[in-house]
Amino acid sequence: MNFFFLISSSTIRTSIPKKIKSVVGGQERVDVFSRILLNLCRWKNRYNAKFVVVFYLSHPEENFTFTIPLNLISPPIENELEATEFMVNLLNSPDKLGINIEKQYFFSLLSSLASDCDFFYLTSSGKDISKLDEDSMKSNNLCFILGSQMDLTDTQEENLNKFDPTLISVGDKEYLASHVVSIINHYLFTKFQ
Repeated sequence: MNFFFLISSSTIRTSIPKKIKSVVGGQERVDVFSRILLNLCRWKNRYNAKFVVVFYLSHPEENFTFTIPLNLISPPIENELEATEFMVNLLNSPDKLGINIEKQYFFSLLSSLASDCDFFYLTSSGKDISKLDEDSMKSNNLCFILGSQMDLTDTQEENLNKFDPTLISVGDKEYLASHVVSIINHYLFTKFQ
């Protein structure tokens, strides 16, 4: 079983050069992706599974997918500065990192993932993740989908609904996306360790 984490952002642009200072300053909210990446790197070694993060840049002038198998990141990311440097390098010159990048629309991305994954969409209206039936999570690779700062757009949700995702929630409070991935992984760790 493999775990995919699909995170969409409408604010990040590859056309604008990145620097550590701009990321730390929150411009375009690249810092959100950095923290998500760091948290997933911290969890990946606890499972006998492959972790893949899929960052989707949904700005109309972007529509880029960055697919990053975390086991291929070398040297490993161990702190926030390393995660931020990785994101700056990824967005400034992705070809140098050997990361798979594809220009595609959200529906195409979902279609390619749907052939290998069961979708779990994180939204406040979803079923509490702790109440999920374990059997429903053991049949295939799992893809957890969330927005970087807010839920998906209405159009993205319409596209996702065509794949009949399981709607899940981590509670009735609002959390940062980086915290949400940690809560998901805590749940997965208790179920699949």
